[in-house]
Amino acid sequence: MIVWILFALVFLFVLVYTRQLHWAIGVVKNSAIGAAGLLLFNFLFSGFGLVVGVNAVTVLVVGILGAPGFLLLYATQMLL
Repeated sequence: MIVWILFALVFLFVLVYTRQLHWAIGVVKNSAIGAAGLLLFNFLFSGFGLVVGVNAVTVLVVGILGAPGFLLLYATQMLL
């Protein structure tokens, strides 16, 4: 009986850990792609005065929210 309980606990631990790891890897991947996108768009639209700073906060916004976060940053910059 104790073996099954230990097996279930280990299984749940691995399941939760891999999901968190998968989420963290996704955020890092989106952050890297988002930082490159921010730099590219800043280069392309700097002539129009539309520049979003590339810092830890903006990169994490894009990393967590993805493309909607990217658009949100530029829409906010256009309104301000």
